Amino acid sequence: SFDHRAPLCGSAADPGPSSGHMAAGPDVELGQLLTALCSDDRATRTTAEAALAGNRQFAGFAARLATAATSPGSGLPVPLRQMALTVLKQLVNDHWTNLAAEDGAKVQQCLLDALAEESSALRGLLHACVVHVRLKGGPWPALTERLGAGLTQGTAHEASCCVESVTALLEEGGIEVAIMLGPLQEPMLRLAASDTSPPTLRRRCIDAHAAGLTTFVAAREAGTGALQAALAALPPWLAVYAALCSGCEDWSDRDRVGCAFTAVRTLTRLSRFQPLRAWLVDGLEPVLRPACLLVQQIEGGYTQAVIDADDDGASDEDEAGPAQLVAQLMELIQAMLLGPQLRALLKNRVRSLLQLLVPFMRVTEAQCRIWTEDPNEFLAHEEDDRVRGCAIRLSGEYLVGELLGHLKREAAKAVSGLVVELLERGESARRSGDANAWKVTELALLLFGVAVGGTSVKALQRSEFGALLPTALAAAGRLCGDKAAPDLLRARAFALLRRLGDAVCALVPADLPALLDAAACALAPSEPLVVRVSACRAFCRFLTAVSDKPLRDRLLVERGVLTSLGSLMRGADEELLHLTLESLCVIVRQCIDTIVSVADELSTLILEIWQGSRADPLVGLQVLDLVSCASAGDQRLQLSMETVLMPCVLRDLQPESDPHASSSAVQLYGVLLKRAAVPLAGLLWQGVQPLVALVMRSEESGLLENACDVMVCLVQRSPAQIIDAGLVVPMLQCVERLLGPGLDDGACFFVGPFLTLLLEKFGSSFPPHVVAGLLHALVTRLARAKLPYLQQELLVVVARLLHQDMPGVVTALANAQVSVNEGAGSRNGMELLLSLWLANAEQVRARRARNVTITALCRLHDRCAEDEYLRSLRVDGMSAPPLAERLLSAIVAALEFENERCRRSTEHLKKAADIPSDDDGDDDGGDDLDDDDKRQQRLLEDYIDLEDDSDEDEEVAELLTSGGGAGGDSYFDLERSDPFHSLDLRRSAVEFLAQLKQRPADEALVARITAAVHEASAAGPGM
Repeated sequence: SFDHRAPLCGSAADPGPSSGHMAAGPDVELGQLLTALCSDDRATRTTAEAALAGNRQFAGFAARLATAATSPGSGLPVPLRQMALTVLKQLVNDHWTNLAAEDGAKVQQCLLDALAEESSALRGLLHACVVHVRLKGGPWPALTERLGAGLTQGTAHEASCCVESVTALLEEGGIEVAIMLGPLQEPMLRLAASDTSPPTLRRRCIDAHAAGLTTFVAAREAGTGALQAALAALPPWLAVYAALCSGCEDWSDRDRVGCAFTAVRTLTRLSRFQPLRAWLVDGLEPVLRPACLLVQQIEGGYTQAVIDADDDGASDEDEAGPAQLVAQLMELIQAMLLGPQLRALLKNRVRSLLQLLVPFMRVTEAQCRIWTEDPNEFLAHEEDDRVRGCAIRLSGEYLVGELLGHLKREAAKAVSGLVVELLERGESARRSGDANAWKVTELALLLFGVAVGGTSVKALQRSEFGALLPTALAAAGRLCGDKAAPDLLRARAFALLRRLGDAVCALVPADLPALLDAAACALAPSEPLVVRVSACRAFCRFLTAVSDKPLRDRLLVERGVLTSLGSLMRGADEELLHLTLESLCVIVRQCIDTIVSVADELSTLILEIWQGSRADPLVGLQVLDLVSCASAGDQRLQLSMETVLMPCVLRDLQPESDPHASSSAVQLYGVLLKRAAVPLAGLLWQGVQPLVALVMRSEESGLLENACDVMVCLVQRSPAQIIDAGLVVPMLQCVERLLGPGLDDGACFFVGPFLTLLLEKFGSSFPPHVVAGLLHALVTRLARAKLPYLQQELLVVVARLLHQDMPGVVTALANAQVSVNEGAGSRNGMELLLSLWLANAEQVRARRARNVTITALCRLHDRCAEDEYLRSLRVDGMSAPPLAERLLSAIVAALEFENERCRRSTEHLKKAADIPSDDDGDDDGGDDLDDDDKRQQRLLEDYIDLEDDSDEDEEVAELLTSGGGAGGDSYFDLERSDPFHSLDLRRSAVEFLAQLKQRPADEALVARITAAVHEASAAGPGM
């Protein structure tokens, strides 16, 4: 019923209805617009958005919108008023300065009148509008006056709404707004301290105070005086925090917990600011004491309602309930540990704090149900992910870790004593028939694992936990084999043993067979899923620790581990599927002979998982790792994989296949090729033609990247077959397509290495016109390329061609005209190449690429002396320096880079040698500096090598080339086999510059050459 072409309001000359008219009744036309904006119909919304865009700057529209949004008498339902406030906020943010003065004044008045809005669904948006008006419109004295009146003279509701608005302004407005609202802190303090104020109002006052104080601290340089005033007022506010934790007799339990939660949460926030810690020292203990007392009082009810009964997660959904209070108190203690002043308050109290808080870490009935129904949730918790229903448990784990890190001796003694106490209580309660006693034992095992996990065996034996270690291991070992034990207790026992894997292997190696046997039995399909998951992880951890082949074979076959893993994998998803695939990889590596006996079953299982994992790239990568491990381990497994997997691969390479399936098939095909016997035969060889056809028709970047890798592997492994089958020309056609304008940079990401290999293997047979065509395509693509890596690799290909036949390349490009972009004309090929090369030379940073391109520039510079065309060439215009000087400048820049790289490497080694080793002492962290203020001894850049400068670790090279990854890396193999990879570029550049026959005319360039050569020469023979 509205027309987006017609204004909803008058023009500037015709301001539309008066404000009196707008207040008289519902604004029907505006209501229709807002209704359309909320419509589920896309066309209706589009039309309404067009109408809004055409009308929002007309005179009177903002006033009408503010009236409709803020006035209950507008007749609009809450959802439409929400939409009106949203539109108003955007309008103010984008067009406030363009509004008529009357509209701006009307908007401000409407917002002021609506500060005490009854609907909580509207107040947040309304306060956001207030913030935007203040930020866009500047000083607003009437706002401060209205807020002050509401705080001092208004009802409890009005005061509460004003506090909400103050909080929003302080959180978004910055230091200027905070200073403006500074006088309101005193009336808010009176409200917060008054026992007659409702608990909700007192909580909101605390939030507002914290917002203002943190704003002053964050901008302390801009508001030093205001900060000092705020700090001076902190003690009475801390007294209010303590009063909220103590509560009032007439408060409900919910109000008491909610107020304590707000006080503790705010203190946690404040204690993270280093300038505030000294001011908090005296006020923290009066807050902690009643907060801890309240936590102690609610433990019994929490145990009964949450730990021993399934509340369906209700306790976790409560924003300020008992669970949140306990978790927040744990986080406050962690925050206090960061600074020595606050940390001192915790000394000699660690044990009592843990005794108070740790009982809340027992697994709840809701968690039991969730973990039993979905072991993925259990796995996520084991990996310290933030998962639903585990706030207290995870906060407790972090708290124990922080206590052990900052108060080492006291915390270790307290935690070890607490574990002993929990183990004894759990066993005593079990004997007395308590059905939930196992939760205490499970908590003891969890705490022990948190405390000692990651500790070396030697350090563990010397620590407070050394004496407890045999007891914990014995308890866990007994529970693993006890089918009568609760499922989650058994799962925890397996998890603890896995976490203490090094200690188990070192201290009780004789128990490993029994432990593996228990894990194998617990993997059986008849066992609960959560037990099977934990047993699977433990089994794989300890399988690598035994060398008894008959034992491993018996476990895998007779105990049915392989069968159990297969059944577990077929029904798994998410974390569980990742776990089972990882476990199977471990078993394949460790027990290859046994796996060969079930080769066909394994291949069939892999096919099932692979076909079902195409939508999950992470699972797909794990499947490829598994195939690679199996293929590398035994040729019989490779043949089985080919027989079972290749028919599906060939189907997915056909034109009618889904692109995702084809991309996945290309990856799998590549892994199988890398381990196949040559010459390639059977189904593997049958896949080559469909692969080439797929490259010629596909536009999907990831697929084409993978296809390049596969074609590189084909050319590397069986070049003679490529020639005999007449595939060289089709592969060159693939290169032509990848270099063409129809694909984005991602699609041709690896065309450089592929073309390099084709030229290496078959280039001697290419006619001159083919090479010229390739050069033309390379320069054309280089001119269009945006990705630095692609630019680099294309330059590498051209540089190699220059090394092989410089006169031919120069002639071919000098006679070519290359189109840069449509409608931009063309340029001489050689001039364009050198322009792009010199412009991007500093972006070439990979080791091999630097070596290839810079040495090619050296040869090109030498060529300038005998080639009149190059000598007279002016790249980028006649005003540019001669080509020889520009080439020389790029070569010198490369040497300067090499000098800097070597200098940084030397400094890094020296810095690493000067760093003292980590003290394993038992000090209690009595450092004079705050932990977050200590200077970092190592910078991130110290750990980052420049691209691939350093030689790869031998283990990594072995992993990539012998089956640890997805069949090795074709590009890695190419680089390692390249003679340029081991070239000493620094030495080569120095030798070249030292033998210059003609001094450059540019004196600045001469000075750079002299300095760079001197620095490199001073480094010694090895440079």
